[in-house]
Amino acid sequence: MLCNAAADSTVDRLKDEIQDTRQTVKQQKQELLKLTREERSMFGELATIEDRITDVERDLFRQEDDLAGIMEDELAAKTNQRVLEYELAEITGKLKSMLTKLWPVHSRKLENRFGSLDDWEKADRNFVWLASLYKETKVELNKAQEKADEISANLKVQKDLRQKAQSKLSEINSTKDGLLKDKLSLLAGIKGIRALKISHEQELKGLLETINNLNYRLKSLTSKKIANFKGSLPRPSEGKLKVRFKPSAKPPVRGIGIQTAGNVDVKSIFWGKVVHNDTLRGFGRVVIIYHGYNYYSLYAYLAESFVKTGQEVEKDEIIGKTGYYPNLKETGLYFELRFHQKPVNPQKWLARY
Repeated sequence: MLCNAAADSTVDRLKDEIQDTRQTVKQQKQELLKLTREERSMFGELATIEDRITDVERDLFRQEDDLAGIMEDELAAKTNQRVLEYELAEITGKLKSMLTKLWPVHSRKLENRFGSLDDWEKADRNFVWLASLYKETKVELNKAQEKADEISANLKVQKDLRQKAQSKLSEINSTKDGLLKDKLSLLAGIKGIRALKISHEQELKGLLETINNLNYRLKSLTSKKIANFKGSLPRPSEGKLKVRFKPSAKPPVRGIGIQTAGNVDVKSIFWGKVVHNDTLRGFGRVVIIYHGYNYYSLYAYLAESFVKTGQEVEKDEIIGKTGYYPNLKETGLYFELRFHQKPVNPQKWLARY
């Protein structure tokens, strides 16, 4: 058994370990909080970017509609251009015909200055006719010029509108590409933060488990010392004592064997923690419980167990049922009590037997 000084030293050491671990837990929680805030901030930025992308996409759709409208107008303008060109051709043909008639008369006028005319009345009629023909020709020439100017202006307007729309569309696409790049960057950052959070959460979980284990060991050392209950521990199961503790026998018997009336309850003799819950060669299903101060109890040949490794158990808590005990050829329980892994006589520790 540990001496009081050694026990006090162990208690102090455990308290220091608990304090240090709690400080580490505090730091981990602060780091997790920091990462969570950073993650939330990035999610906020991501939401803003997604809103901007939605707005840009709306602009993009509108601009595409505008461009489609401009292209339709341009197509209509080209159709109109063909009409104007046809009208211009008609005007040009008319002018050609008029000039064909006008030129000979004009040439003769220049040659004789109306000297061949018989009388003034005839000359006046020729003069009026020529003046009218000149005037009509001038009107048609003006119409031709106007049509040509209209065609040129129409095509220039449509070309400018199309270039402007395409430039705006390119600008919006460029903005969208930049926003998508920022979004991907944020998503990568969020993924990295989540990986860090998972790592910190796992580390925090381990630290909390460490604190629980240290607290359990501290509780075992300070309040529930199995050594103080020597001679008064409860029996692990009801039944008859059939095998006694004989470490000097051949083969040595390091525990006791209890014959039971069927599959009866098996109980923990003291507060402790399950450190083994599995089959063990030569002993069937075995549960081993650590009681602090390097004391262990072992329960073998169980038909079933109701506890898990790492579970804390109370004094007198049912941990399983007795099973077939080969040496007794009946149901029973093999029980050991160990200190520093060395078997001690359970009969001196248990209240009866």
